[in-house]
Amino acid sequence: QDKNLLGKFVLSCIPPAPRGGPQIEVTFDIEAKGIMYVSAVDKRTGKENKLTINNDNGKLSKEEIERMEKD
Repeated sequence: QDKNLLGKFVLSCIPPAPRGGPQIEVTFDIEAKGIMYVSAVDKRTGKENKLTINNDNGKLSKEEIERMEKD
């Protein structure tokens, strides 16, 4: 019930590695206006993908945005 699909992206071309080998660093930044920036980086190869999610269509209420900022 607390899950909302805001967007998605793929971090592709990660070379095969032993179990536990890939190290992916994912960062989420949320602005007060509801804009979310997501980035994922494969720490071994430097391969990176970024996504900006705008709240243009009102997917999140002000209260939901404030709750996400606190978490």
